[in-house]
Amino acid sequence: MSMSRSSKGPPGLLWLLTVAVLVELFALRTTTRTLIHIPGTDRFEVPIRVLAEGGRLAYYIAAVSLIVWLTVVALVGLRSRTPRLVVVGAATIVFLITAAAGRLDALPWTAVAWTSLALLVVAGLAGWQGVRSLPVGLFLVSSVAAGWSVLGQTTGEGLTGPQVDLLIWIAEFFLVLTGLAAPLLLQRAPSVPAMVVGAATALMVAGAFIAGASTISILVLWNVGVPGWLPGIAYALAGGTLMATLWSAARRAEWSIVIGLALLAAGGVGMISTYQTGLVLAGLVLLGGLGDVLLQAEGSSAATVDPIRSPDRLDGAATAPPRTDGLPAGAGRSVFAHGPRR
Repeated sequence: MSMSRSSKGPPGLLWLLTVAVLVELFALRTTTRTLIHIPGTDRFEVPIRVLAEGGRLAYYIAAVSLIVWLTVVALVGLRSRTPRLVVVGAATIVFLITAAAGRLDALPWTAVAWTSLALLVVAGLAGWQGVRSLPVGLFLVSSVAAGWSVLGQTTGEGLTGPQVDLLIWIAEFFLVLTGLAAPLLLQRAPSVPAMVVGAATALMVAGAFIAGASTISILVLWNVGVPGWLPGIAYALAGGTLMATLWSAARRAEWSIVIGLALLAAGGVGMISTYQTGLVLAGLVLLGGLGDVLLQAEGSSAATVDPIRSPDRLDGAATAPPRTDGLPAGAGRSVFAHGPRR
């Protein structure tokens, strides 16, 4: 269930996280990685360096904000008497501990990655709402396939080449299906203006693939975790549908959907880093029908009712308004970045 129009929206901490993540994604993971493929950009060394440093600053802000927000999720969930929230809280605190252990080299990165992947599945299934949660389920299938394709090469005899390729195809196919199925998250079908925005986005994505398919494929691999083997038209349709969903959700103030999808897109699939996996975990919580209670419960003692059936009441009383006081590889290591060293 998404936040209603009567809600005052997410707390400031979640907005800070979202804005920082989007700036980092645009400035650091996308723009600077694109510019290195364009001849003659050495003439713009200073502005490019400023852009890169701004992206790194946004990354550090996003990483810290993510840790704090996931801590809020864990505390609210563990103090709740609602089974769904307890499961999410437990999964989140285990993830934070595992990520910290990996950063301190107390656990091998493979153990961190396998554990994180399992926790994503647990958190996603905890908020399952039937057909409406189909995009979440498709994303989880993509995540498991992408993660397995990487981790399966590091244990035992490892996967064979054809097996790895098959898993990658599965991951990419289900990731595109996630974008196409995104409107199922909405309470109503996308509006006509949203569909126009989606169509324009699809044309832009298609044009980008036509103009520089190799560069786009590299960006998709680095940022999302799949190599971009499917035709560009598949990504264009998925991107257009996703944008139409985001536009509709934003116009209707369904902020759990807007922020949840944004965090999933920024996190991607595959075991790239615990930073990006943490973004996915936060997105799954928001999209799983549990986000509204967690948003409203920031700073509250506990949630005692089923968030799917009654998201506007906590501890048997009306809730107060939400409080507002609240790396990519190569961007520099933080306490929340740990993964395979590629």
